[in-house]
Amino acid sequence: MTSVINGMFKLLDKPPRETFNFLWADYAELRCLTSIDGIYGEGHIADLYTEPELNQDFDRGDDELDLEIEDDGEQDDEGERVFKNNEVVSRKWGDICLRLMMRQVSMAGFWPFEYEDGILYNKFDKDNSRHALYVALLLCSSMRYMEKSRTAVIAASLEEIGYHIFKSIMPLGWEVRPFGAHQRIANAYEGTLSSKFNALSKDISAAFVDVSGIDARDTGDGGLDVVAWHPMGGDGRGFVPVSYAQCGCSPRDWEHKQLEASPLNMELKIMPQHSSANYYIMPHDIKNLTGGWERAANIARVIMIDRSRILNLSDQYSIHDKLKGVWPHVNEAVSSKYEFA
Repeated sequence: MTSVINGMFKLLDKPPRETFNFLWADYAELRCLTSIDGIYGEGHIADLYTEPELNQDFDRGDDELDLEIEDDGEQDDEGERVFKNNEVVSRKWGDICLRLMMRQVSMAGFWPFEYEDGILYNKFDKDNSRHALYVALLLCSSMRYMEKSRTAVIAASLEEIGYHIFKSIMPLGWEVRPFGAHQRIANAYEGTLSSKFNALSKDISAAFVDVSGIDARDTGDGGLDVVAWHPMGGDGRGFVPVSYAQCGCSPRDWEHKQLEASPLNMELKIMPQHSSANYYIMPHDIKNLTGGWERAANIARVIMIDRSRILNLSDQYSIHDKLKGVWPHVNEAVSSKYEFA
């Protein structure tokens, strides 16, 4: 049970549904960030284990995460399996700690926590723009725990991060514009999806554009959140370099959403004379403990930018300073405090 003092969250007394240790580390950070005493440790997981209702009434929710399907055909989740066994709890906490220790080193400067002697401490500094960026990414990675009224602004923050990443890494002279449904940036494509694709086709002098299959009322992103191209002098003859990016907050959906901005998908609607580059930007920390990729076999033909790369790029291009103070929901999140009983 939780006692809410001030907050924007839900289900914080429910563990992650997934087996992925990067999500369990995020859960520990979120609990630490929102706890009254600013700490989190194995004892807190043990408390969850002894809470009877957690073993009897797990929320199935309607968030974007898929449930695990067991061999007996019944729905189950990792949290429920973990909290049925004290030994498994200790092992899970050990896995979480390994990732927390890695983050403390590899994300130093951005990581608003301190891990010492098996305890995670909240060290968030409201005046530190690096900390704010990290918390923004943590919230994006934790949509399961966000109230529905907050999800749109949180999703928009990831799209804004993606825009500033593109602005930073694209060569001099490239045009970069937001395309997604949640953008608040001034030069974003606006209107229906059909009108946005038509406008983009003119900007890149596309060889082909077909919006006949798009609902005239659709104002979504069509698989694109950020677009970039070089006009090559603006002569309108096409054959220009183009890059597309899709941003996503789901820890599972990226495995198929990573191809939404790829030529394989986009050229059914809009086709430049030269195939576009495909980027996927996610808030999750999918760098494994040996320095490679989690679920590497599931990464397709894409330029993948995860939390670790976002922070590295922010360190290189000072993206965190460009975004300082633009997200009131970050301050709201860190001021939200819960008492777990």
